[in-house]
Formats: sequence, C-alpha cells, structure tokens
Amino acid sequence: MSIVLTAFRPSHLPALVAFLNRVLAGHRHWAAITEADFAERVLEQPAFDPQGLILAWDAERQEVVGGVHAIKPPAVPLSQMQEPRHHIAWLAVAPEYRGRRLGQQLLTAAENYLYYCPVYFAAKTTPFYGIIEKLWVPWYGSTERMGVSALNDKELVDWLARRNYHPTHPGDVSMIATLHGRERPADPGLVERGLRVAMISEKEPWIGDEPFYHLRGWGHNGGRQYQGLVVADGDRAVGSVVWYPLPDGQTAALAWIGLERRYRGLRFGSYMLDRALVEMAHRGYLAVEVEVHMKDSPEAYAMFRHRGFQVIDYWVNLVKT
Repeated sequence: MSIVLTAFRPSHLPALVAFLNRVLAGHRHWAAITEADFAERVLEQPAFDPQGLILAWDAERQEVVGGVHAIKPPAVPLSQMQEPRHHIAWLAVAPEYRGRRLGQQLLTAAENYLYYCPVYFAAKTTPFYGIIEKLWVPWYGSTERMGVSALNDKELVDWLARRNYHPTHPGDVSMIATLHGRERPADPGLVERGLRVAMISEKEPWIGDEPFYHLRGWGHNGGRQYQGLVVADGDRAVGSVVWYPLPDGQTAALAWIGLERRYRGLRFGSYMLDRALVEMAHRGYLAVEVEVHMKDSPEAYAMFRHRGFQVIDYWVNLVKT
C-alpha cells in the first residue's frame, strides 16, 4: 500500500486544505477554508506542534486521504479559564479509503503522541478549531467549538465508543430563535444605579476594566466582525453580551453573556439579552444561535427558552480515561 502516516510538513498544506474541504463539506456551519485560513488559525498559533497533526499520505496519488490532530496542553494556557488537557480535535478518512483500518491507525498514532490519558475528543476547550484564540466561527459544529453531534455523528460516536471513548458531562446543546418582532426592553433600573450601556465592536472594543477576560482578549479581533453591549459602572464592565456573524450572514452567533454576581437577580441579564436581540435584528440578522449547557447553566437555558429559543442540536462530550 502506498499510504504512510506522517507528521505535518509545510509542503502538505495545499493537500491538507483540499482534503478538509472535501471530507468536512456538509457539516453544520462548515465554510470552505483557504491555505491562509489554516495557517492563521492553526499553523501560526504558538501552541501548534506539527508532530501532533498526523496525516495519512497516499504517496502514489500525492494527496492526503486521512488525518487526525492531537494537541498537548500548551506551555502557557490560552486563557485563564482553560484547564490543561490532552485533546484530539478531529479525525477523518476519505470515504473511498474507509474500511482499511486507516482510522484506527490514525487514532493509535494520535494517542501515542499524547502518551497518557485522559484524552478529550472535540471538547469545548480544544485549541485552534473553536473560539479559544479569537472570536471567529468554529470550523464546524456549534457557535463555540468543533463538536460531535448526537444527531448527525452517531456512526463516529459508536466507532469511538468501541475504542473506549465514552460520553461525559451531557447537556451541551445549540439553540436558535428568530429575531422577528423583537421590541426594545424598558430599563429595569440600570440608570438608577448609575450604570450605562455602551456598544462595542471590533472597531471600537472595550478598553476599560472588566471581571471577564473575554472583552479585552477579543479587542480588535484581527478585524473580524463582532458586536456587543457592555453594562458599565464608570469605566468598569459589570456585564456584557457579544455576538458575531455565522457563515450564512443571516444568523448571529451569541458568543458570550455574563453579569457580575452582585447584579444578578435584578433582571439586568434578561435586559441585556433582550436589548441585544433587538440590536441584532436592526443589523439585518434574521435569527440567533447559542450554545448552552442545560445542567451547568439552567438559569441561562430557561432564559433562552422563555425568549423562543429551540434546541436544534445536542453535542457529545467524549473522553478516554
């Protein structure tokens, strides 16, 4: 057989991008990528190790026919909220090469590179392929990460289960709601408490203090579009909600909503969400999508349901211990 497993080399980039555009087409939110996209989002990131990006290379046809990306914890955490973990971001084999145990060979090579368990497969905190590094659309999946769908990826889930990967921490869902007919909400008492609402975007990012790492981390976001609302006490952000466009251009992805604990229970969070939905509609979006954990964030889940959000996908968190 002319197929060999090899660590990524720069000369593989065109073939790798062509492979990904072919095998991942049709996945939810997938948009064709360029070599520049892959270089910026993966190859140029400080945490990238080419030894973990393992390709099945057909030497005869000079093309990538399979691949897996295993990622060790970076020496410096990508965010203060990220737990150091071993990840497998994705594993794929071209349809015509399946049934040759190529997937098993790739998985074994990835696990050998990682060396020890636990290993998380397509987890929410996986580097490179979600919104960990910057606020940009994940390669495919939810609004936050390149996930494994309980609805559409059952074959992959079953295949991994036979190799000792099991679901853990269930409850991650994607929800969507239309934006038609949203009305601007009344102030629930922000002004009375001396608070103000400020608009932010990649052109005018938040530059004040904040209890969250998100706003200052996103900043100008490399020029990639996002918008948001900040509830501010002077120059300090005490609450915020941020969204960005999905590939269809008509759906907004709700990336973040947060409020300091001392301001909870005052309807400020509901006000921020309702006002954000109106702002999205004014900017031409027809719908909004969000990922939320039903068990970890029951109040947020209930808040979304109350505003007409419906569950459209369930994400499977897999781990090998």
